[in-house]
Amino acid sequence: MELKELTTSETLVMKCIWESDHEMALSEIVEKTNEKFGKEWKSQTVSTFLAKLCLKNYIKMKRSGRTITYEVLVREEEYKSEQAREFVDFWNGGSLKQFITAFYKEKPASREDLAELRKMIDDMDE
Repeated sequence: MELKELTTSETLVMKCIWESDHEMALSEIVEKTNEKFGKEWKSQTVSTFLAKLCLKNYIKMKRSGRTITYEVLVREEEYKSEQAREFVDFWNGGSLKQFITAFYKEKPASREDLAELRKMIDDMDE
């Protein structure tokens, strides 16, 4: 499924929602986003981002009486995977080799990183 592009602000709000272990209400999202990212956003600002995230089908608003919470529809892993693929496609022509070479150009990979990469590749072969 192709995901709609998120703005930087929408991504910050989603990151806070993804890190929560429960469905969150507006006030909690405002507090967590401001605290985590050093923002001074008001409820109306965050509410606007949440409305846009609903329109993009990342979250769904749930009403229970007077309480409104937001349910995640797109998991963080799904979003990160798509972002990584798009990055590699755009900057490295889809070449994972070019990406890894560029990634480790300034700071060479540690033995642990290389061992992890080898294991991951071996696991993919199976």
